[in-house]
Amino acid sequence: MANVELYRQLIQELLQAYSEIKSSNEEVEAEVIFDQERVGLCPAAGIAIN
Repeated sequence: MANVELYRQLIQELLQAYSEIKSSNEEVEAEVIFDQERVGLCPAAGIAIN
């Protein structure tokens, strides 16, 4: 399970860094949101969410 936590942390850091890249459109703002309480499956999409 430690690997899962490590992968989750690395993905969050990657997404955070990617969100800080400025868009060519000044009206677009990226925001990263992580839900630490409800980690699991998204039944509507059938995919794993974090």
